[in-house]
Amino acid sequence: MKLEIEIDENYIAELVSKEIARRIVETHGYENHEARVGIREGVDKAIKQYIYSKKDAIIDRVVERAAVEIVKKGLPKLIERHFIDCEGGNESGVR
Repeated sequence: MKLEIEIDENYIAELVSKEIARRIVETHGYENHEARVGIREGVDKAIKQYIYSKKDAIIDRVVERAAVEIVKKGLPKLIERHFIDCEGGNESGVR
């Protein structure tokens, strides 16, 4: 009789990492503090990695929002300023 088992090494490594993290967090004192700091740093690195992987989409979204805000807030000010200049209320305007 022959028995073959396939083991996904990545899955095993993930399980071991989670178990190690769980055990570290369960301990108290200095180890607990270090675990929280380590977890926080790990989350920070994961967030940075995610942001860098999606940076083009994020930049497009930020530019789109900025353009909308410029039109919503800047255009009325520009029109108002130009209107005041044309009315002669401001001496620096175009005549």
